[in-house]
Amino acid sequence: MLPRPTLSFMLPSLHDETRLACRIYHPVSLSSDSHGHHTQPWQGNAAVVAHPYAMMGGSYDDRIVDLIAGTLLHAGYLVATFNFRGASPSGGRTSWTSKAEQADYMSVVGFLAHYVHYLKPPTGPQDGASPPVAADPRMLMAGYSYGAMVTLKIPALSTIMASFASPRVHTAAADIRLRAQHLAEQQNVLLATPISPRKSLGMRVGGADDEVPRKSHDRPRRSRSIDHEDRIRKGVIELLERTKLIHHHHHHHHHRKHHADHDDKHQTEAQDVLAEKSMQVIEGMTHFSSAYLVVSPPYGVVTNLATMTIPNPFASWPGRKSHQTRKEMDGATFKDPEHEPGEHSGQARQAEEVKMALHPTLAIYGDADNFLTLRKIREWAAGMDSTPDSAFHYMEVSGAGHFWVEGDSLYRLRDAVEEFATGLT
Repeated sequence: MLPRPTLSFMLPSLHDETRLACRIYHPVSLSSDSHGHHTQPWQGNAAVVAHPYAMMGGSYDDRIVDLIAGTLLHAGYLVATFNFRGASPSGGRTSWTSKAEQADYMSVVGFLAHYVHYLKPPTGPQDGASPPVAADPRMLMAGYSYGAMVTLKIPALSTIMASFASPRVHTAAADIRLRAQHLAEQQNVLLATPISPRKSLGMRVGGADDEVPRKSHDRPRRSRSIDHEDRIRKGVIELLERTKLIHHHHHHHHHRKHHADHDDKHQTEAQDVLAEKSMQVIEGMTHFSSAYLVVSPPYGVVTNLATMTIPNPFASWPGRKSHQTRKEMDGATFKDPEHEPGEHSGQARQAEEVKMALHPTLAIYGDADNFLTLRKIREWAAGMDSTPDSAFHYMEVSGAGHFWVEGDSLYRLRDAVEEFATGLT
């Protein structure tokens, strides 16, 4: 369902600056050739969709991720998909606790929020009338399978955005902010430039991967990706040079060895001074209303993949490669939040439930899903749904398994996602 991405690029993770492959899809209302057509203006709504477990081949190419993201795109959302660490072409390795993956997800949310803030599409004619004042745009955070579990565990949107409010220069948060602004400003130029119908097939500003299959004798396109990344870095540097910074007046005292080369010492001191600078808080930063969508969360299950009797369902899918070896995959484990007291305290679980009760949330799962404990997820979903004034809702699909291949289950999933997404706008 998804078209060619509008943008394909890399982001540093807030966790450890691991490079994450990301894709951005613009809705039809943001196409350069949509002006003059009867297309409803984009309302600023955006969504992130996270994929299944990387060590089982999960990636942003997953068919259910494609269905969810494509449905949201059709509903008018600007959509971001990404690969967690360990899912090529992202770097790093899959973690055992999902803490790193939570930071990966937060990185993409932060990017998307700032990208939407700086994206200024041209407005069409209003027949002399002022455009209606829209409510806060939606930030819909979604995930499927393991991606749904991470979606449940990430902190509230306000907490995520606080990491980007005034980040120190040369940190991942600062780089993410600058990349979002740089790429949005590029798109603003493209969106304001009319193009002929023959050239209206969309433009990809690539770099993270290469979606178009090529013949074996074609030259590798890795150099094009590197060139694109270099252009982004150059744009970020230029943007940083014209960005107002906050100067901190406290100093760190370092005990350094004496260097024969004084230039090295001066360069190090200059870097220390720069590290004391932070980006200013963005005046009038776009405020988003949160919403959550979790599809087939592996709730209540701790599954050791080495003892599974079913074959790896991702293994035969094209393009499903990860950095992990077979030995590492044999020891892979889905971590159930309920059984991880050290990493997922009762206080954190309470924060999760408050987050979902306060903001529109839809959980969708099948009663034939072997990747969850049906009794536990029913108890959890019913408990969340019955909380007074709760914005949480759930849908149990009869006969549907984890991969939504039974009967018309895939279409029922699509319709539920579409109804939920359109109901938020």
